[in-house]
Amino acid sequence: MQKLHYSDGNTVQVTKAQLINEPKNMRPHVVILGAGASVAAFPQGDASGKKLPTMDNLIEVVGLRPILDDSAVDYHNQNFEELYSQLYEKEPNSTLIRTIENTIRNYFEGLQLPEEPTLYDHLMLSLRPKDIVATFNWDPFLHDVWERHRYTVPVPEVHLHGNVRIACCIEHQVQGENGMYCPHCDEKMTPSRLLYPVAIKNYADLFINKQWEMIESCLRSAFTLTIFGYGAPETDKEAFELMTKAWKGKSPRELETMEIIDTKEKQYLMERWKPFIPTFHCMHSKDFYKSGIAHFPRRSCEGLYVPTVLGKFAEPFLTPKEMNFKELMSWLEPLIEAERLMAKEA
Repeated sequence: MQKLHYSDGNTVQVTKAQLINEPKNMRPHVVILGAGASVAAFPQGDASGKKLPTMDNLIEVVGLRPILDDSAVDYHNQNFEELYSQLYEKEPNSTLIRTIENTIRNYFEGLQLPEEPTLYDHLMLSLRPKDIVATFNWDPFLHDVWERHRYTVPVPEVHLHGNVRIACCIEHQVQGENGMYCPHCDEKMTPSRLLYPVAIKNYADLFINKQWEMIESCLRSAFTLTIFGYGAPETDKEAFELMTKAWKGKSPRELETMEIIDTKEKQYLMERWKPFIPTFHCMHSKDFYKSGIAHFPRRSCEGLYVPTVLGKFAEPFLTPKEMNFKELMSWLEPLIEAERLMAKEA
């Protein structure tokens, strides 16, 4: 990682002009998204008002209640993934299992991204290509936002843990958008699997395994980690262990920073994520727009390194969430131009 040397070394702060005009070649910022992030990003639903479900209300929102009632399944007060696992273990090839899977897939495939800037647009545009965004969510919005910007703005890679927009060729380990054909065998690629029974949720699926290899590699090299709206449920116990091992395996993380964006209370979250948290560099925000990413768009690692390591105040410059796309792109241009100059000088 490049050391941060800003001018006026005797001052007690680094200004927003310095942060904007002097980006540094730092290690990645890794962002992990859960269902709570999509709910926060689309509080009014998709472009047509369709709601974004969580595991707590998925049965009601996607229309599974009549299907379960017709099959006399008691689903009250049960975690949906655990309920699905029980049904799958009882009869994995049943009509009920196929109907549940198809109903969920059809609901999420039908979601449409609003035309105006969303929180996910602000998230994606506030990170750089060196950074990584990974999601556990089935909804298509992170992928769709990435598609919306990747040809015009340098944005980070996204990794999708089973998603309605993604398909793959298992034989040739090629990934693409759902509906595409494999360039090697010219066969239509298989949609990525959404639901996994908890008992066999070992990520042996080749597509999921490949995604995890990339996420683990990024976590090992990351400077900053943000957990946004992801509760690490017991059904994702193996995922939690894999992430913990990757994040903490290389070093005790005494200088790195972690941030949790979640509406739950801080005390609960600190205890839940205790295995992850570096010595004392952990922040909590209930609102994305109060997070380190939103305070230092495209300079999130610099904005956190300055106070935690250099001991100086970093002057924030907030993501302008009320701008339309034309205004937003104009606002971003000085930051992106400074990044281009940094790359030329490297």
